[in-house]
Amino acid sequence: MTTVRRHLDRLRETDDLISVTERVHWEGAVAEVASEATRHNCPVTLFENTSGTVRPVSGAYGGADQFASADQRPWQRIAQALDLGPECSYTELIEHLARWETSDIDAVTDESAATIRDSGDIYSLGLPTTSDGTPLVSLGLLVVERDGVTTWAPIRGRAQRSQTLRLSVPESVVEWCTSPADVSVVLGVSAAPLVAALQGWTQGQTTPSVPNLAAGLADVSATTVGSRTVPSDAEVRIDGRMNAAEPSAIEGTEPRAAWELTCETATVDVDVETVAVREDPIVPFTPLGEPLTDDIHLMCLVETAKLFRRVNNYWGVSPVEWIQLPVEGRLGFCIVSSEILYAGFEWQLANTLFSFSDLFDKVLVLDEQADPTNLARAIDDMWVKAHPANDWIFSEPNASSAAAPLYRSDGENGSRLYINATWDPRWDEEYIAPRVTFETAFSENVLESLIERWEELGLDDLLDERGVSTDHE
Repeated sequence: MTTVRRHLDRLRETDDLISVTERVHWEGAVAEVASEATRHNCPVTLFENTSGTVRPVSGAYGGADQFASADQRPWQRIAQALDLGPECSYTELIEHLARWETSDIDAVTDESAATIRDSGDIYSLGLPTTSDGTPLVSLGLLVVERDGVTTWAPIRGRAQRSQTLRLSVPESVVEWCTSPADVSVVLGVSAAPLVAALQGWTQGQTTPSVPNLAAGLADVSATTVGSRTVPSDAEVRIDGRMNAAEPSAIEGTEPRAAWELTCETATVDVDVETVAVREDPIVPFTPLGEPLTDDIHLMCLVETAKLFRRVNNYWGVSPVEWIQLPVEGRLGFCIVSSEILYAGFEWQLANTLFSFSDLFDKVLVLDEQADPTNLARAIDDMWVKAHPANDWIFSEPNASSAAAPLYRSDGENGSRLYINATWDPRWDEEYIAPRVTFETAFSENVLESLIERWEELGLDDLLDERGVSTDHE
C-alpha cells in the first residue's frame, strides 16, 4: 500500500519534491506559495515549518503542463500513487481506472495510524486558510455508515468555528445516509480512496461500496471507528456528528472543487467531538480555483475512465484507443483517438461522448495512431489537419451549457463543437499522407551518418549534464 508518506518519499527520490524549511505561516502564506508553485509547474511542495500541527503539501497528485514539460506527464504522480509505477503509460492508467473492479479490503482490523489528541480545536491543526482566513478542507473524505455499509465521499469545505466543519458533499450522499449521523472526516489519505470516492459519487450513479472500489484500485488497509470503516493510513481523522446546514448559512462565493461540477451538492455541518493525528502529520491540500490543481487532475482521469469504459462498450467493439480531458482545458475539452469504423462514425462518436458527460462542449476526434502524450500534436491537428470550414462542426445553438468551461456561466443554451481531424475511411491508403518524423524524413544512410556524428561529438554526455533527454533513436 502506498501511503501519503511513502508516495512523497518516492517523489523525493526522483527529485520531484522540494521541502520548504523556511517559516511559512498557514494563514494565507501557504496557500499563496502553493498557488504560485502550481501555476509554474513546480515540484511537489512540502511545507515543513508552519505554526500549526500539520505539514501541508501541495501538488502531491498534480502534474506538469504538457506544453511546458517534455519529461513529466500530468498523470505520472497519480499512477505512482496507485502503485502502477512511474513508467506507467497513459493508456495503462486509464484502462486500470476503467475496469471498475471491486475487492474486499484485506485488513479491516489494523490500528489507526492517528491517535486522539487532547485538543479538538480545528484551528490548532494549522490547515491552510481560504481568502477570508478560515482553514481549508480539501483532498479529504467523509466517512459515514448506514445499515452496516460504510461509504467514503469527496468533500470540500472549511472550518466554520474551532469545533465545526462546514462541508460541501454530493447531495446523493446526504440522501443515502440521512442526517444527523456519526461521521469521520479524514485527511492525508492515499490516492486509491480519493479516486474511488469520485467514482462512487460523481459518475451519475450511486455506488456506496467505495471502500471495495478503492481495494480494487490498489492495496488499502482500514480500521473501524465506531461502526465505520476508516482508512487506517489517514494522517488526520476528525470524528463528529453531521447535520444539514441551515440554508441561510450556505455561501456560494468560494472556489469549488472540480468534482462539484459533476453532481448536485449539499452543505452539511460536522460538529467535532475528537481529533486524531499522526506524529508530524502530512496533509495534502489544493489551492482551489487555480489551474492544474490536484482536484482537476483527479477528476479529469476519473471522468476519462468513465467515458472510455462506456464508449468502448457501446458499439459491441472497442474502437477507441484513448480519451483525454486535458487538465490544461480544466475539463472543458475532450480529445478522443479512435478507429473510424465507417463514414460518419466520428459524428456518432462525438455525440455519444456529449451524451455521457456534460462537463465539456468541445470534442476533438483524432486518428487511432495519435499519441496521448503529445498534446501539442493533437492541437496542431485541430488547426492544420482539420479544415475550419468543413471539419469544424457546430450544433444548433440549443445545447445545454457545459458545466466545466469558464464561459457561458449564465446557464443559457449554446452550440457544441466537434472537430474531425481524421482521415476519411473511404480513402485508399496511397491518398493518406504519412506522418513526417525524423525517421521518415531521411534515408537510412543519412540517419546512420547523423547518429555516428552525434556520438563522435559526445552530445549525449553534454545533454545529460544539462538534464535533457537523449533518446534520439
